[in-house]
Parts: sequence; C-alpha cells; structure tokens
Amino acid sequence: MRLLIAIDEDRGLDSKLSQHFGHCSYFAIYETDTEKLEIIPNEIDHSNPNLTPVDQLAKYKLDMIFSLGMGQRAIELFNQKKIKIKTGDYTTVKEVIENLETLKDLDFSCVH
Repeated sequence: MRLLIAIDEDRGLDSKLSQHFGHCSYFAIYETDTEKLEIIPNEIDHSNPNLTPVDQLAKYKLDMIFSLGMGQRAIELFNQKKIKIKTGDYTTVKEVIENLETLKDLDFSCVH
C-alpha cells in the first residue's frame, strides 16, 4: 500500500504533520510492503486549470492519504478516485505509520 502524508518539515519519521493538506510544505510517501519512506516537496500547482491537485498526485499511485485536515472538494476528488482518506490524533509520520490499523476515516472538511 502507498500512503501519502501531509507534513510541514523534512525530518524523516520525525516530520511533523501539517494541519491542512493543501497548505503542507512536503509530502511523506510510505510504502508499507517495503517500509520505504520518501519525502518530497509539495509542488502542487493550485492555479492549474487543467489538473486538480488530486490529479497532480495521481502519478504516485496512492492507495491512502493521511491528513489532519482537508477541504471538501479534495475529499470528494480523492473519493472519486477510490483513494482512502484517513486521519487521527497524531503529530509525526512515525506515529501515523505505527498506527496504520487504527486510523480513522476523514469524512468531514476543515473550515477555513
């Protein structure tokens, strides 16, 4: 399974989670089969009229997203692509990975 986690810093497993998916500085991509972790900068172009942020992330072949908060439109687009969206009361990438089995569905948007 390929999991994408919205984070605010590049500190590997100790990276702090971002409060909002669309405003994160980086993404952590974790492959559960190989236990490989990759940190990439958030280079999503929110002004691109031809590709939504969700479409731009499709190249990573994601199965699941972890975020502390996300807008309703992004939730709808990920749901359309059958990508699970999870959340939980954690602060680091390591905590998310250690608790994959108990993550909660994120089915409500944050209000900004």
